[in-house]
Amino acid sequence: MKTSSEPATRQRLVAAAAELLWERSYQAAGVDEICARASAKKGSFYHYFDSKTDLAIAAVEASWRQTKEEVFEPISRSGAGGLEQLRTIVDSADRLQTEVREKKGAYLGCPFGSLGQEMAHQDERLRAALDAVFTGHCQFLRAAIEAAQEAGELPGGESARRAENVFAFLEGALLLAKVGNDPEKFRRIAAAIVAVAAA
Repeated sequence: MKTSSEPATRQRLVAAAAELLWERSYQAAGVDEICARASAKKGSFYHYFDSKTDLAIAAVEASWRQTKEEVFEPISRSGAGGLEQLRTIVDSADRLQTEVREKKGAYLGCPFGSLGQEMAHQDERLRAALDAVFTGHCQFLRAAIEAAQEAGELPGGESARRAENVFAFLEGALLLAKVGNDPEKFRRIAAAIVAVAAA
């Protein structure tokens, strides 16, 4: 999540915000708590950000860059077939959620989905930032579906709609697992990803 051209204090604030927004919520994560976790003075927060919304947007964008760099882009470049890419995305999500649950004591679900559910009608700029992240997810899923179609693994047609269906399916699976605090719920549901991609 770090960018070499960014000051270290700003990096820490963005990282702390990303963690707290995921662990708790936008409303529950106060500026004082974010600064404390980032080991930053409150004056530093206002030096880099005009508002908590600006920090939240920076955290969303940084988290998405990290997710692309660590998950989606390596899977996309792996040379694996389209269906294998979809399964690897599921495995990566499961592994991350399991690691976070062991560390934090709770299944946290999708950080973007959770924030979107809370803030979609509260702040237009934050909604737009999250919508861009959702669009990015769907682009990677569409590429995997189209690779599977070209290989004859899936029937042709409507790859954009199918990518949206798969994204919504995975978000729902993560939400159910979060509410149940049960990784097995995600695994059981997500096992049907190929059927959803083919529908």
